[in-house]
Amino acid sequence: MTGNTLPSTVKALALTSLVAGLMTVTPSVSARTQADQPSHDVRVAAGPSGDATQRIADRLGDSRTAGVYLDRGKQRFVVTVTDSEAAAAVEKAGAIPRRVTYDTARLESVKKRLDAGFRTPGTMWGVDVPANQVVVSADSTVGERDLAALKKFVAPYGKAVRVIRTSGETRRTAGGINGGDYIQNGVVSCSYGFTVRKKSDPDYKAILTAGHCTDTSGTDWSKSDGTYIGYTTGHNLADGNDFGLIRAYNADVTYYGNVEASNGDAQDITYSRDSRVHETACASGYKSKYACGTVIFRNQTINWSDGSPTSTGMDVAQICRDHGDSGGPLFAGDAALGLLVGSDSDACQSFYQPVNEALSWYGMEVF
Repeated sequence: MTGNTLPSTVKALALTSLVAGLMTVTPSVSARTQADQPSHDVRVAAGPSGDATQRIADRLGDSRTAGVYLDRGKQRFVVTVTDSEAAAAVEKAGAIPRRVTYDTARLESVKKRLDAGFRTPGTMWGVDVPANQVVVSADSTVGERDLAALKKFVAPYGKAVRVIRTSGETRRTAGGINGGDYIQNGVVSCSYGFTVRKKSDPDYKAILTAGHCTDTSGTDWSKSDGTYIGYTTGHNLADGNDFGLIRAYNADVTYYGNVEASNGDAQDITYSRDSRVHETACASGYKSKYACGTVIFRNQTINWSDGSPTSTGMDVAQICRDHGDSGGPLFAGDAALGLLVGSDSDACQSFYQPVNEALSWYGMEVF
């Protein structure tokens, strides 16, 4: 029996049950307005917060939704849905529903097949939630033969996949030592990410940065003026990750829990969270300084132009970054979001390791 042949009473009961379940997740639009938003998460004009909206999508499941994103014009969160009953349930729960063709299960299955089948340098792919597609991008280093192979591979998936060309090169952003406001270890210069502390021992402080910065022969780190700040305690470049840790180890240095913001001001960082698609975020780095832009993708697979190990699960923001910015922070207000691991400067796209994964790995927290 298909959904179209269910008796109306059964359909009504099913919808009522789903709505009741969703209503326990988040208050209605009228109950959640700009004035009473929680202090954390993206501020919205009305409707549920980002966390609450994600829980709505999670309850619907991968076969009835294709993700959540921020409608920048309305400043409200949208849940993509694949059927009318789910749309009604989302609307009752206070979020904006939007009907789409492909569900999460379908799009993620395409991404997984690409992950398993290709490692072409200069390519990147992942789900574009608002577009309801897997977007495959190929930079200027990708030859026509490799591009043709990608197009042939995704052709059976029809409009569920879009292949695009981007200018420039998809590169790591560690740089040579050339002066300026940076951290360096005698081998590479990178950017300070977030000051963190152990959850089990708040007196133990450290610095999060990119893993390809700490995965070098230089283990002692200093500031631009030569002041010693600490030593490498580890890095993780396995399973597509890219984060590293520097022990803060100079009693004469104050390790503040903030980041550089506009006009040289400091932005205090008090917590961490996952980024939201289409939210505005800001980045800092010694080379490119402070800038803000839009988070355009999450959970992207990146095959670097120089053949470096593939990165997975990365966020992408429309913020220009350059060599030397690696390890620098991505943040939104007082929320830590990610660590810069690379960029395509011509396309003005930058790539970030989600910070929560790094914090969890080391048992750390921002403060």
